[in-house]
Amino acid sequence: MAATHLDVGLRCIKYLLCAVNSLFVLTGVMIISVGTTIYALYDDFKDFLDPTYFSPATLLIVVGALVFLIAFFGCCGAVKESTCMVLVFAVSLSIVLVLEVAAAISAYALQDGIKNALADRINATMYKYGSNADATYAIDFLQSRLKCCGIYGEEDWSNVGHTTSNGYPFPESCCAWSRVIDISQTECGIYQDGCIGRMVMIVERSALNLGTGAIAIALIQFTGIMFACTLGRAIRRQKTERERRKWQLRQSLVDGYQPLGKNDPLTTFPVVYMQPSEPLKTSLVS
Repeated sequence: MAATHLDVGLRCIKYLLCAVNSLFVLTGVMIISVGTTIYALYDDFKDFLDPTYFSPATLLIVVGALVFLIAFFGCCGAVKESTCMVLVFAVSLSIVLVLEVAAAISAYALQDGIKNALADRINATMYKYGSNADATYAIDFLQSRLKCCGIYGEEDWSNVGHTTSNGYPFPESCCAWSRVIDISQTECGIYQDGCIGRMVMIVERSALNLGTGAIAIALIQFTGIMFACTLGRAIRRQKTERERRKWQLRQSLVDGYQPLGKNDPLTTFPVVYMQPSEPLKTSLVS
């Protein structure tokens, strides 16, 4: 049987939806990679960041995992031509899209007041330096990793009143380089920049990457939702057309049936020749 325009259109939409789902698998990988990268970056500075800053990255990781399941569900619905599965795919994708937009908005919203919050956290950790092992490691990691010293500069350590074994009022992690002058004295080149500016830059760039990535992927998923809705309508229209053709076929069979005796008797009634089983016997009555 030759394919109708509905069959061809439905097949094209099915292939397009499968291709879009393949793209969704790649976007799922991208979402998870972005989320895990930013989560790992925040985890390095977790002593200075509020736990709420981890929420957008965690949400993206969860969304990326859901995309795999949703893409598989959409492919099954397209192949099986199931209107229900395709519509569930579209609804699930819409929910994921809302979650991604929420992650982007929350990432941008968390930038408000970030500088003061970070300054308070760094300052509180600096006062624990030397007396708390976790605080000591966090400060040393922060200053050596970001190549900075103090909150706004080395003078912040003077307010803390910390003194190292070498007599400096700041930790050795503030030193960009050091040189031994004699047994009891070393020379240190101090990082000139404070840590607050670089920490704010990290958080703002991470929020920008989270928001931009989430919005870009959401636009791709919006295209998938449109394809899914179009496929759902096409499947429903195709099934309706098939039922209509079946009904027309049944009606044509019923209408084409002509009962015997209602038309021309010469063409309707068959001529039947009957052969007697025994010859007729006649008798003469005398």
